[in-house]
Amino acid sequence: MKVAYVLPSLQKPSGWRTHACAFLQAICQSIEPVLFVSSSDQEAARTLFPGIPVFSLPVTQQASLSSLNGLRRLAICYRVIAANRYPAVDLVHSMEAYPCGLVGSWLAQKQHCPHVITTHGTYGVIWYEKLVDRLAYQQVLKKTALFCPVSNGTAQMVKRYFGQALVKTRVYPILNGNLYAKQVPQEQALLRSFPPIPTLLSVGDIKPRKGQHISLAAFARVKALIPSARYVIVGSYRHDEYYYQLQSMVRKYQLKDVIFTGSVSEAELQRYYQESSLFILTPQQDGLHFEGFGLVYLEAGAFGLPVVATRTGGVPDAVREGETGFLLEPDDVEGIAAAITRLLKDAVLARQMGCNNRRLAERLTWERYAQEQFQAYQDLLSS
Repeated sequence: MKVAYVLPSLQKPSGWRTHACAFLQAICQSIEPVLFVSSSDQEAARTLFPGIPVFSLPVTQQASLSSLNGLRRLAICYRVIAANRYPAVDLVHSMEAYPCGLVGSWLAQKQHCPHVITTHGTYGVIWYEKLVDRLAYQQVLKKTALFCPVSNGTAQMVKRYFGQALVKTRVYPILNGNLYAKQVPQEQALLRSFPPIPTLLSVGDIKPRKGQHISLAAFARVKALIPSARYVIVGSYRHDEYYYQLQSMVRKYQLKDVIFTGSVSEAELQRYYQESSLFILTPQQDGLHFEGFGLVYLEAGAFGLPVVATRTGGVPDAVREGETGFLLEPDDVEGIAAAITRLLKDAVLARQMGCNNRRLAERLTWERYAQEQFQAYQDLLSS
């Protein structure tokens, strides 16, 4: 089976690049891939995917029909696809919903084969805000044979805004994979020693959608009950309004044990995981921006940590309520604080949930993801 993959941005570290690298490495055992990338990503693609044929297009992502520059770039891309001859493939798979999916639909039409789309979260719905792109995206979805969100939550969000366009399209969520459990020895997770100082850890860019203002408010309540507790917040930040809001909360609650580390090395990140009691991240839906899955919860699981999270977007697929941790409503500060306190005071429960989270990370592998995707390909082509 030969499959053409239309890839979004590859140059900078991102969820897109991580997904593409891990998935293609796993799926290559079953299919013969051909890659289509933007011209700016061509060198990166050849480095990341040696031995796989790479074709360059003017643009695959980071463009909008609602802007003159985006319209021009996408129009050039359409003409390039129409004018060139490419190897015959059995299907085209766009690795993001839009505009990557728009480019993929043109390529599938050119190749006279089915079109498959994967979407990771926000980019599956955000185009609802832009009329021209919304109309184009609706047409892409109508012509798509198979739509594969990385979580059930992402699937529900796309159906909420673009359900009419998906009436005749098979929607088949395939939960994200991860490499974390392979990178952390199992005994390090299952036999971990919890630190003498109760320590909360968050990992993620500092921005409203990640909900650090909620977890910080919850920590203030925990601190009143467990004065020795501390909170380490790992993630890049800008000196913007949201960051200053968080700093204002620290002053308001007189919190002396909150540490903003900024970006850290991989070795430093591992140390923070090893020195923590639990992992907390409380994503919020910010307009049409939402957490598509939450791989970071599985990263915490690789280290044997229980988690506290919010019931939003695709998070319930990454966090199993009552099994790997606790899920609360996005604005339930009191409930989040109670869950944190319970895990800090009940070492047996914390260890049990941490071990369960490790086992979940071990199950949700990229090999499992690739097998499900390959089976979906076979079902599609046989039908």
